[in-house]
Amino acid sequence: MSELLTPSPPVYSLPSCVPSYSSLPLANEETVQYTPRQGTTSNPHGTFVRKWPQATLILKDQDPSSRLPSYGRHGVVCGELGLTNPEKVVEVTLKLAGRMSCILSDDGTVLTPVVSESVILWKADSPEAPKNHRCPTSMPFILRFPQTFQTEGKSWSIPPSFEATFLGIPALFVRCTYTLSIEITKTRQSRLTLWPASKTYITLLHYRPRTRPNRPIFRCDSIFRSIKPVPEEWLQLVSTMNVRPKSKLKPIDCHFVVPSIQAYALTDSIPFHIQLCSSLASLRELLPSTSVLLKPPVSGGDGIKWITDDRPGDTVIRVYIARQVVLEMNSKRRFRTLVIGNAKLKPVPPLVTKSQDTLSSDEVHIDWEGEVRCRSEVSCGGFSVGGLIVKDFLVLSLTPSSPRSSPLLPLQLAHPIKLVTDSWDDDLLHPHDT
Repeated sequence: MSELLTPSPPVYSLPSCVPSYSSLPLANEETVQYTPRQGTTSNPHGTFVRKWPQATLILKDQDPSSRLPSYGRHGVVCGELGLTNPEKVVEVTLKLAGRMSCILSDDGTVLTPVVSESVILWKADSPEAPKNHRCPTSMPFILRFPQTFQTEGKSWSIPPSFEATFLGIPALFVRCTYTLSIEITKTRQSRLTLWPASKTYITLLHYRPRTRPNRPIFRCDSIFRSIKPVPEEWLQLVSTMNVRPKSKLKPIDCHFVVPSIQAYALTDSIPFHIQLCSSLASLRELLPSTSVLLKPPVSGGDGIKWITDDRPGDTVIRVYIARQVVLEMNSKRRFRTLVIGNAKLKPVPPLVTKSQDTLSSDEVHIDWEGEVRCRSEVSCGGFSVGGLIVKDFLVLSLTPSSPRSSPLLPLQLAHPIKLVTDSWDDDLLHPHDT
């Protein structure tokens, strides 16, 4: 039986160079549709420069206004290293390192390495190096952040740069830091022999993996009026402010309406609506007639004057973003919470007035609307790595002006949310469109 001969595939020649592509249209072209990539912020094209007596580090694709070089998920650390006196240099090593440190004042310290990538930029006795060839004055380099790391037999995503300090009993400190270190080894001559001496230069890096929500926040003039037309855009959280035993006051029903998306950018203003329903006596126990929360909104040159909850005495009704840090160490769990964003709100008419005394006081409601956002110094959302968990909550707090003597019991309604780095934006124009 004769063998079947199959023809060989044709020989293809490699292209001389990769063709260049651009999303920007030519003079005779126009953009028909433009879909931005996840994270709509364009990549920076500046440089970060750090100088030492013996070396100069240049990192590319950086925002010149940033204090530290910043990198995203699986980011590429690309740049050049310049040496001032390369004559006696025998080795240059670059190392990308990251570690998570968790400290409890009464339980010790746990250090977890999360990144360890290194590359030798130049070595005198390397087989690739020509004889009698001295170290170059400028060396390009490329390092890449890994996406995951291994600890305790499990794989975890690399945590963002993070720092939290809680000065209590016991004190708790958490840090996730990343560094780029340069080790330069030179030869020094003594009377008897030559011996190497090393010098290390370190710069901090900011690791910020980017994320964004899967859809935008629904915006409208009035949340209360939009609940029926678009109920799928809102989530109603219901709870009750109870009263002490033997009190004749009615409990206060609380309705807290927030966007149903549940994922918000660090720069997003999160709208909300509050409605309190109860008897007139209960509401007046919570909110005396002199409360600033009952004053009608005032229009000024800058629009509506909002009520902020960062002033003493205005904490009867508070809406804020809380961050909870949970640390599990040596089979013990410790919880710490800090506020990372305060709300501003305004009452929604009709308000409770003195003329309502003659009306039925069995069921009265008061409404507020407002918005809350993270503080500008917050740079990352929640994450979970090993024994460290960082979670965020949208919190509504009701506290009587005299908590110890009031027949009303304080109420705290905490709803978990996800904070992401980038906002959703579905109507962006192409960079060169006007």
